[in-house]
Amino acid sequence: MKVLVFMKQVADTEARIIISSDQKSLEVENKYVVNFFDEFAVEEAIRIKEMLKDVEITVCAFAPQRAVEALRTTIAMGADRAFLINSTDREADDPLIVSRVLAGFARKEGFDIVLCGRQAMDDESANVGPMVAEFLGIPHVSQVTKLTITGGGKAEVESEIEGGKRTSEVSLPALFTCQKGLNEPRVPLITGVMRAMKTQIDVLDPASIEMPFGPIDREASKITVLSYEAPAGRPSVRIMEGASPEEKVQNLVRALKDEAKVL
Repeated sequence: MKVLVFMKQVADTEARIIISSDQKSLEVENKYVVNFFDEFAVEEAIRIKEMLKDVEITVCAFAPQRAVEALRTTIAMGADRAFLINSTDREADDPLIVSRVLAGFARKEGFDIVLCGRQAMDDESANVGPMVAEFLGIPHVSQVTKLTITGGGKAEVESEIEGGKRTSEVSLPALFTCQKGLNEPRVPLITGVMRAMKTQIDVLDPASIEMPFGPIDREASKITVLSYEAPAGRPSVRIMEGASPEEKVQNLVRALKDEAKVL
């Protein structure tokens, strides 16, 4: 069985982000990690391999060269192979472009199961997984919290829906987007880290991949960034002083009447 995992490298939540003066781009501190939800996809692929044995796990990212380190993390966890499709000078922020590239890679590689996170933590579009499945012409289930390979070319999956959960039987090949609760991603062992350091990460040119609807260019993108804006800052907090709870309440009422003018 061939399990294909799509992974995205995203900025660490602790990274400093600066909006450019023209508000058209972002300057991100050099702190990047594997996308949170993609970790569940990698872990689930490894668990499928541990259960079925004869499984090959391939991880792929459409990203800049820096994502090689994130791909090494997936190798350290237990993936067999990793590919970086170099997104330099490409529209890698448009889910449509990303989906076309990844679908082309999947067709080239072959697969029985495709796994990815339910969404990326940076843009939270949640579009890439379903769009790849559509390009490949295969079924997909989103926000999977339980996945069981039942045999006979089928899988039973449990997924989150509004107000509850749904259990489905799906014919393979299929694509599943992974939700928190599906598993607990493992921390790589030192032996895995050493293996990852020695593993070659193949870097591919998107032009070498036959994609749905032909080659991509800048005009193929359907998204234009108009501007970036920082979220509004939190209002300041004032702590009411007083020798007793009663005095603090009196000071609060006075402030609401005389300063805030709400009473």
